[in-house]
Amino acid sequence: MFITKELNSIIQLFNGVAPSQAVQEQLQFEYVNLEATLLRAKVLRDFSKDQVAYIAQAKIDENDNNLGYLFAPFIIANLNQPVIYSTPVSMSVLSILNQYYQAEKNLNLRIEEVIQSLKLHIDLVDQVNTEQDFLFSRLIKALCRADVSQIFLITHLTLDIQQLKQLQKYLNVEIFVIKADRSENLIQDEMIHLRKLLFKNKDEMHKEVCGLYSNLNANLVSQTGNFNHSQAKHLIEDMFYSEHIFEKLSVYAEYLQTRIQNGASYKALSIA
Repeated sequence: MFITKELNSIIQLFNGVAPSQAVQEQLQFEYVNLEATLLRAKVLRDFSKDQVAYIAQAKIDENDNNLGYLFAPFIIANLNQPVIYSTPVSMSVLSILNQYYQAEKNLNLRIEEVIQSLKLHIDLVDQVNTEQDFLFSRLIKALCRADVSQIFLITHLTLDIQQLKQLQKYLNVEIFVIKADRSENLIQDEMIHLRKLLFKNKDEMHKEVCGLYSNLNANLVSQTGNFNHSQAKHLIEDMFYSEHIFEKLSVYAEYLQTRIQNGASYKALSIA
């Protein structure tokens, strides 16, 4: 796919399972010269004033503990770090976000403007055929941005660590692989009440969920700041109790709803 041999590490990340030809062709179409864009971002990354974290999370299934990572961008933005979060649209994701804004409408916005205003951008995408295709496309999009300094891949897959190290070194970017949680589901989606999860007064069930979500997100936050895992977990728990996550989510939702009401163009996302 690439002339520059170091870039072919992107193709080889998935332990011999290459991304589909369809997604490779789609990216080649989307970027007039994909290889040149990647190399240009590599050069400009050293000069970028912004240090954006990019999170790509594999599909969140129904009643999935990994739903907790959906709160990651609001947590990281609260730490005053700009962040882009992307995941395939699913009923579980919409069950949370649709309580605040019409998340199934993928607005045609300039990401830079959103990040400048709010420090975060949520990018929900239509279902893709495989987890490899989704992660590959998001990784390419992240690497094409000179302002992205850290990339988090939340996945069920096992990636080739050697290829990952080569890619990080060559493109001057940190890439972290976060293994998706596979433990027994703690709570069903319909039992999650955001007025309890995101506010101070929680019942025992939502205290447990808060602890789980804080522990999961500490995997990311401990890499974005000068925190160890324990410190990051306590910091996140404080955000769940102090309403800081709710406030950030509300402001983001209000921004998007205003744009929708003002006639911003959008694409309606579909759930397979």
